[in-house]
Amino acid sequence: MLLSAAGAGWGRPVDAETLVAKRFEWHRHSARLEVAVEETRQVAAPRVGGSTLRDFQDPSAVLRELRLVLTDDYTALRNAVNKLADDAQHRRMQAQKLWEDVYRERIQFGLYSDEQQARYGFDWEQRTPLPLRPTIFDAFIVAWALGIFVVAVRFARHVRRVALRRAARAAATVVLLGVVSLPGCSQRPNDRPWLVREDEKLTTQLNETIAKADAATAQAQQKWQATLDGWMALLAVPGTSGEPVERIVRDGETEVRTRFNEAALEARLAERLLAEAETERAQLATDRNELTDLRSRSVWRASAFALLRAGAAVVLLGLAVLPYWRAQRQEAAIIRDDAKKCPRCFSERLVVEKSAPPPTTPSPPARSAPRYRHPQAASPKTTPALPSPAADDAPQETGYIECQACSFRFLRSYQRVRRLCFPVVGVRASGKTHMLATGYDRVRKRTAPTIAVIQPAPSLGDARFENYIDMILNLKRDAGGTVHALPDPVMLHLRDADPAGPNTALVNLFDYSGELVDSSVDVDRLKKQAVMMDGFMLFLDPTQLYGDGSNVTLDRQIAKLNEFMADMREARHVPVGQIIPVPVAVCIPKFDLLLTENPIQGQSIPFIRKLVSQLNPPPKQTTLQTIKARSELVEQMLELMFRGVDIRGLVESYFGPQVMFFPMTSVSLFENELGVRDLSKRTIAPYGVAEPFLWLLHMHGYEVFA
Repeated sequence: MLLSAAGAGWGRPVDAETLVAKRFEWHRHSARLEVAVEETRQVAAPRVGGSTLRDFQDPSAVLRELRLVLTDDYTALRNAVNKLADDAQHRRMQAQKLWEDVYRERIQFGLYSDEQQARYGFDWEQRTPLPLRPTIFDAFIVAWALGIFVVAVRFARHVRRVALRRAARAAATVVLLGVVSLPGCSQRPNDRPWLVREDEKLTTQLNETIAKADAATAQAQQKWQATLDGWMALLAVPGTSGEPVERIVRDGETEVRTRFNEAALEARLAERLLAEAETERAQLATDRNELTDLRSRSVWRASAFALLRAGAAVVLLGLAVLPYWRAQRQEAAIIRDDAKKCPRCFSERLVVEKSAPPPTTPSPPARSAPRYRHPQAASPKTTPALPSPAADDAPQETGYIECQACSFRFLRSYQRVRRLCFPVVGVRASGKTHMLATGYDRVRKRTAPTIAVIQPAPSLGDARFENYIDMILNLKRDAGGTVHALPDPVMLHLRDADPAGPNTALVNLFDYSGELVDSSVDVDRLKKQAVMMDGFMLFLDPTQLYGDGSNVTLDRQIAKLNEFMADMREARHVPVGQIIPVPVAVCIPKFDLLLTENPIQGQSIPFIRKLVSQLNPPPKQTTLQTIKARSELVEQMLELMFRGVDIRGLVESYFGPQVMFFPMTSVSLFENELGVRDLSKRTIAPYGVAEPFLWLLHMHGYEVFA
């Protein structure tokens, strides 16, 4: 039943008995072909011409004697040939039985090899293991990995969206190339059942052999008939009485030839069957060894391929999630590096602040038993053990981090967010402190021009800026100069308006004194810190051009700014000729004093009117286009305010296109109060004081503008 089912899917059922019968028929016709060829070779050529019996004067006497002799001879010859045919048939039957047993073993081995080939995946006909071939499962793994990779890239872009926006806004892009290698295809083995293949082969061989045997038999018959006719012509005597000798010879020769051919056929068939049985038995032993070896190799290769597929799946999974994993690690590394540094001096000598508990007075030992006591408690007479230091007596954490280098304190929770540091750099009396104080006041009062949430974060600089705000806004007095010392930063906590989810950061604004630009980076620790920060607010004072009084000249401002930017290039190891990869907000302060203290004078009024009327939207509606429009307006004024100097070319030669110009005043831009320096006679309504550090946040990828 199993053998019949093996070929059921291939058109017609094939079983072992069919193959045995067909193989035997092939051997029989092959033997018939060999016998016919041998007979053709052995039969003498036809006799042509010569004397015959009719040439005798009285052939009847010869024929009478010859008839008796030939009759006895053919009788004996028939008996001998019959015995020879019977012996040959018996031998053939024994050989056939032996051959059938061996051939059935061959059939069973063929079926077994089919089973092993299907199970272990090798090509038995070629005697070779199959190479690794891609399957539907492999295609599924690749498609699955590609799907995960796409999702991981999207997640990575989500995690790194701030950095990506920063790169895009800095006009720098990074292209990632992936190479996908696919396994090659290989030729499949002949997976049709062995029974079907063997049946087709035998059918072809049998048809060819029958055709050849028929042709050889016909040729042998023709040659034998011609030879027999030639000999019969010798015995032909017309007019003789009795049974003609010719008939006796012809019938005898025909019968003897038929039986002899049958014996030869049986003998030749027996030889073929015995030879094939012996060959098949030896070949089966060899094939069994080869199959065992091939199966072992295929099992090893299958195991190796399984491990390879599993490894490839793991590698593909790793490569698929690699973008997201890298993005997470990069973000975590940045936060981890920021958490190690002090926001004020960038020292890594940070410790968790702890405070000792208040002292407690030990209470006298109780003389009576406690009101609620365990039944198995010790008796009151038992000597109490000496009290051991409790865990509560150890210093407790206060939730602050303290820098051992500069004694700066900040909340421990700020270590878990990104940190950005922006210093204010410029010559003395250029309005840096006024700008930071009024900008901080706008943040504190939620009137900063941003849709993000920016909140003051507690810091040591709060008290100082509270005094500045009080002096500027309430007392209308000048805040005075900043001491050239390590400043306490103004700390702001940012939560932007990213539609994909808010991003947070801790923003540190540093108010450096004007002496910073006069210092050498080799000896001034403050300058070494300032040049390594994340962005800058560079102040160019349009009222300090000629050096009158305590002011400096424009040439002095430009020279000091050149020195500062050169020091920045050196500290950041940026080669000459390449731009410094940080955004710079170029602040033009004291716009309200251009009318009286700058060569532009009255030409500034139309520009100021445009700033006040067209480029002064409500705080929550300030867009990046508004900031760019203000910058373009200032660029039109630069040549008039700083004559003889290409300010934009100067700054862009260091920082490239990451530059924006900001008009500002910490007082007001009311037209009737322009040019008045006495703050007591002015209305305090600062303009553009928070936009510089908001734009720096925008350049770092945060969504802060409408």
